Amino acid sequence: MSDQLQVKNAPGRIVHIINPGAGSKNDGKIKETVGKAGGEILNIGDTRVREAVCDLFTKDPFAHAVVYGGDGTVFETVNGIFDSGAEKTATFSVVPTGSGNDFSTYVNDSGEFTRRELVKIDVVKTVSGEVTRYFANMMNVGFDCAVVEETLRLKDKPLFSGKNGYLAAAFKVMLQKKTTALDITFKDFYDIKTGEIIPETDFSKKVLLCAVANGKFCGGGFKAAPLSSLNDSFSDVVIANDVSRRKFISIIGNYRKGNYISDKGELLRSFKDVIDYRRCRKMTIVGAETFCLDGEIFKTGEDKKIDVETIHCALGYIPL
Repeated sequence: MSDQLQVKNAPGRIVHIINPGAGSKNDGKIKETVGKAGGEILNIGDTRVREAVCDLFTKDPFAHAVVYGGDGTVFETVNGIFDSGAEKTATFSVVPTGSGNDFSTYVNDSGEFTRRELVKIDVVKTVSGEVTRYFANMMNVGFDCAVVEETLRLKDKPLFSGKNGYLAAAFKVMLQKKTTALDITFKDFYDIKTGEIIPETDFSKKVLLCAVANGKFCGGGFKAAPLSSLNDSFSDVVIANDVSRRKFISIIGNYRKGNYISDKGELLRSFKDVIDYRRCRKMTIVGAETFCLDGEIFKTGEDKKIDVETIHCALGYIPL
């Protein structure tokens, strides 16, 4: 095994899972990583990443998967691991070759985690319409979900990849400025300012957006949940109230940088009537027709309900 993936509890078998759709324009980065890490290359062809990952860990629960792609590839990898039942032994890394790489921006590049050392990360479980799904980075409801849909429409057009595409989509969706009436029940609600944990509290309001964060970034580099942590056993919840277009334009810069809230949970004055920043282990959201998990869009069931639960230190990850 080479130094690139050498960790204290080193994985035995390294398998590089190449997603042609996400990695075809990054052949140089793929060859460089494979060369440094060694191991096997699995070109999955038309097979979905989720299915390839499930098959790998079903056959070898102790393998280490290096996946190439963006946040959608991470989503499929995480769900593939859970499909295999090998979440207690499987480990993975992601090499960012997709159009949106927000999970990698945090876990690989933020400096909070040591490269090439195994870290246990939280994963968030969602249940909606009797379907269970898992995500590693962020869930979006309302405005952000609509922006993701619009971003997907723009991504193949020149000048509209990554951050530019998200910004263009955000302004287009803002012109429509639709709100969503949500009823939210928070369980194991953590008061950031006092450190107190409240067993249950309710929230009911028309909102512009609701983001449930395990990571910090979304939308190609927006630091939407700056206080979030990948292994603190909580999800950070960012709720934005309905605001005027003028107000939206005036605050989006600070929202993008993530400096709208202090480490102690104090909001900037311009955000006090805009953002409600919360933290919890479990929650139920009722009222949304669609929701987005790591860039993948899904419909809720007839009851428009999403149950959300953070699973502490659920998977092993090695930052590259």
